[in-house]
Amino acid sequence: MKLRINQLSTAPPYIDLPNDLTGHAVTLDLSHCDDDHKAALGELINEIRGRGAARIVIADSPREPEGRSGRRAAAA
Repeated sequence: MKLRINQLSTAPPYIDLPNDLTGHAVTLDLSHCDDDHKAALGELINEIRGRGAARIVIADSPREPEGRSGRRAAAA
Protein backbone atom coordinates (compact mmCIF):
# COMPACT_ATOMS: atom_id res chain seq x y z
CA MET A 1 0.00 0.00 0.00
CA LYS A 2 1.44 3.39 -0.98
CA LEU A 3 0.25 6.52 0.79
CA ARG A 4 1.04 10.02 -0.42
CA ILE A 5 1.25 12.26 2.62
CA ASN A 6 -0.25 15.34 0.98
CA GLN A 7 -3.32 13.29 0.02
CA LEU A 8 -4.02 12.16 3.57
CA SER A 9 -5.23 13.90 6.65
CA THR A 10 -1.95 14.21 8.57
CA ALA A 11 -3.56 15.07 11.89
CA PRO A 12 -5.68 12.85 14.13
CA PRO A 13 -8.10 11.16 13.61
CA TYR A 14 -6.43 10.21 10.25
CA ILE A 15 -9.79 9.74 8.56
CA ASP A 16 -8.23 8.79 5.20
CA LEU A 17 -6.15 5.98 6.70
CA PRO A 18 -7.64 2.46 6.65
CA ASN A 19 -8.53 1.19 10.13
CA ASP A 20 -6.92 -2.23 9.67
CA LEU A 21 -3.42 -2.35 8.19
CA THR A 22 -2.58 -5.75 9.65
CA GLY A 23 0.20 -7.40 7.66
CA HIS A 24 0.52 -4.56 5.12
CA ALA A 25 3.78 -2.97 4.06
CA VAL A 26 3.05 0.75 3.89
CA THR A 27 5.15 3.13 1.78
CA LEU A 28 4.94 6.76 2.81
CA ASP A 29 5.62 8.90 -0.26
CA LEU A 30 7.05 12.22 0.92
CA SER A 31 8.03 13.47 -2.54
CA HIS A 32 5.04 15.80 -2.76
CA CYS A 33 4.80 17.12 0.78
CA ASP A 34 6.13 20.20 2.53
CA ASP A 35 8.12 20.55 5.74
CA ASP A 36 4.98 20.90 7.88
CA HIS A 37 3.78 17.46 6.74
CA LYS A 38 7.21 15.96 7.38
CA ALA A 39 7.22 17.43 10.90
CA ALA A 40 4.07 15.43 11.76
CA LEU A 41 5.50 12.21 10.37
CA GLY A 42 6.42 10.61 13.73
CA GLU A 43 2.85 10.75 14.93
CA LEU A 44 1.58 9.30 11.65
CA ILE A 45 4.12 6.44 11.81
CA ASN A 46 2.96 5.59 15.34
CA GLU A 47 -0.63 5.54 14.13
CA ILE A 48 0.22 3.25 11.19
CA ARG A 49 2.08 0.86 13.51
CA GLY A 50 -0.86 0.93 15.91
CA ARG A 51 -3.14 -0.16 13.08
CA GLY A 52 -1.03 -3.27 12.51
CA ALA A 53 1.29 -2.46 9.60
CA ALA A 54 4.00 -5.08 9.21
CA ARG A 55 6.52 -2.67 7.69
CA ILE A 56 6.83 1.05 6.92
CA VAL A 57 9.00 2.31 4.05
CA ILE A 58 9.67 6.02 3.57
CA ALA A 59 10.27 7.30 0.03
CA ASP A 60 11.45 10.91 -0.05
CA SER A 61 12.48 11.81 -3.58
CA PRO A 62 10.71 11.63 -6.93
CA ARG A 63 12.11 9.27 -9.53
CA GLU A 64 14.30 10.81 -12.21
CA PRO A 65 13.26 10.22 -15.83
CA GLU A 66 15.40 7.77 -17.77
CA GLY A 67 16.99 8.64 -21.10
CA ARG A 68 16.81 6.47 -24.22
CA SER A 69 20.01 4.64 -23.33
CA GLY A 70 18.45 3.43 -20.09
CA ARG A 71 20.75 5.61 -18.00
CA ARG A 72 19.28 8.23 -15.75
CA ALA A 73 18.90 11.63 -17.36
CA ALA A 74 21.11 14.40 -15.99
CA ALA A 75 19.40 16.90 -13.73
CA ALA A 76 18.93 20.32 -15.31
